[in-house]
Amino acid sequence: MLRFAISKLKDTDEADEVVQEAFIRFEKNYDADAIASPQALLARIISNLVIDRVRGKNARAAREDAWGKLHTAGADDSLSHKQSVDPARALDAKQQVEAVLRVLNTLPEKTRKIFLLHRLEGLSHAEVSERTGIPRSTVEKHMIRGIKAIATLKDE
Repeated sequence: MLRFAISKLKDTDEADEVVQEAFIRFEKNYDADAIASPQALLARIISNLVIDRVRGKNARAAREDAWGKLHTAGADDSLSHKQSVDPARALDAKQQVEAVLRVLNTLPEKTRKIFLLHRLEGLSHAEVSERTGIPRSTVEKHMIRGIKAIATLKDE
């Protein structure tokens, strides 16, 4: 089962975590004596966890890519190594970052922490919920507050 997880995730540590989580879920939720094939059920749990991890990685990568292109002027037209940085563009980018940081510093501590965990560290809402102990629906509400606060910058 570990080899299966490693082959799909390409990361031994993450595969170890998936297998361990599968055993924990199996132990908590299922009676091995009442199940005809506990090995098959455990394999299905591992397979589902692997699928969830891969989907999460893909969704996080797509979200970050889309966010970066949306919020970075000229992201699709990245600078080649031969071009120099336009000073006006660099100044504009610096001012935008400073404005975002000012807005983030006005947010309540929980909202700022949740926003940074999700946007900077790339954690999903579920992962932020696990790390902070805050229910997922509350994490989503904090994210909405953070996004709305930063969206006010576009209006300015």
